[in-house]
Amino acid sequence: MRPGLRTSALVILATAVAIMGARASTIQASGASGSWSRVAGLITGREEHTATLLPDGNVLIAGGSDGRGKALASAEVYNPATNRWTWVGSMLTARLDHTATLLRSGKVLVAGGQVGPDPFGSLASAELYDPMTGVWSAAAPMIVSRARHTAMLLADGRVLVVGGLSLVVGTGGLFPSPPTDAEIYDPAAGRWSTTAAMECYRFAATATVLRDGRVLVAGGQCGGATLNSTEIYDASADRWIIAAAMGARRSGHAAALLPDGDVLVLGGTGEEPNSLAISLTSAEIYNPSTNLWVTVASMAAVHVKHTATTLGNGKVLTVGFSGRSRPEVYDLANNTWAGTGALMDRYDHTATRLRSGKVLIVGGFALESLDSVLLYDTNGLAPGPRQPLDPRLIAAAGLIAVLLLVGIGLSIPAVGRRLSGWRPPEKPDEWVT
Repeated sequence: MRPGLRTSALVILATAVAIMGARASTIQASGASGSWSRVAGLITGREEHTATLLPDGNVLIAGGSDGRGKALASAEVYNPATNRWTWVGSMLTARLDHTATLLRSGKVLVAGGQVGPDPFGSLASAELYDPMTGVWSAAAPMIVSRARHTAMLLADGRVLVVGGLSLVVGTGGLFPSPPTDAEIYDPAAGRWSTTAAMECYRFAATATVLRDGRVLVAGGQCGGATLNSTEIYDASADRWIIAAAMGARRSGHAAALLPDGDVLVLGGTGEEPNSLAISLTSAEIYNPSTNLWVTVASMAAVHVKHTATTLGNGKVLTVGFSGRSRPEVYDLANNTWAGTGALMDRYDHTATRLRSGKVLIVGGFALESLDSVLLYDTNGLAPGPRQPLDPRLIAAAGLIAVLLLVGIGLSIPAVGRRLSGWRPPEKPDEWVT
């Protein structure tokens, strides 16, 4: 290539690189904090399942519905290090709307649920999964069958099960009945026992283990009415204590324990004075030390059948609604909510905070969500919106291509001889006096 052509090409190439660099920095700067990515999909798509973070950092997904009315017994484990799912056998009983609790032994207790979506009955059976052997084994059944209940590990290693519904199939249809007492499973003795009587059985409530080991149970439904009342269970004394009422009646909401020991309750379905149900955007925080609820900033959109996950930076991520909705993040320090990621159609999914601090969102209702798995990285940088190609970049690329083709052609000897034959004959130089 001739020196002039080479110099021109380099100048144009440098200009193009500068334009591309400017565009790249603009896209990066326009992104919001937190990024979403798709990871390996489930072996079997599911919703209304459970997710349990195992001692080795893997995540166990068990049971649920296939989204077409069939309960699943299958289970699979996700390895974040390899981004792979592995089938780990099936539970002894297919179930959905059950609970799964990691015991101190490293085993997972799965309890209750339904043998299928309504109008199927509820289960009292329980079973244990051993991650060391990959084997499922039967555990003592609960005293009362129940589904859509809550379960949490107590400070002494026992498991408290609260609320839910007992569903009995009989002649004429499905007959729901409230389990009036909560139950406790003792892994050492391998048996269940009832607790002291609750104020109400609380269907679709939340239960959160406080820093002092007590359990806060908030809202839910009782006798068809949506509640704003709350109560606290003290396992050391086996007693329920009436706590301060929330500012709003709510059921099907979500709760998250904040780093300072307070509890954030958000969304769900409320009840207007005329008893009409209404989806909520409101949120409130409970302080166990003062036994007071404080209303905080409302979310931008309603969230029902959603999840709430406390992040490593102290913020709370909420995902889900029975329709298209955008995930939101709550910042306690500034009392603000901010949207993150794109709109998604997903609920009855699970959200698990991994050891890395990232959040694994698995399955959920909606055909495109059943087998999909998302990963939220609070430290990631979300990409900005797509922009059309810069006309200057297109022009620069075209000029570079033309100059390079010309230079390559001139460097070929045969082409050079052919071109020299097209030149007009040179006239001898003449001196004129």
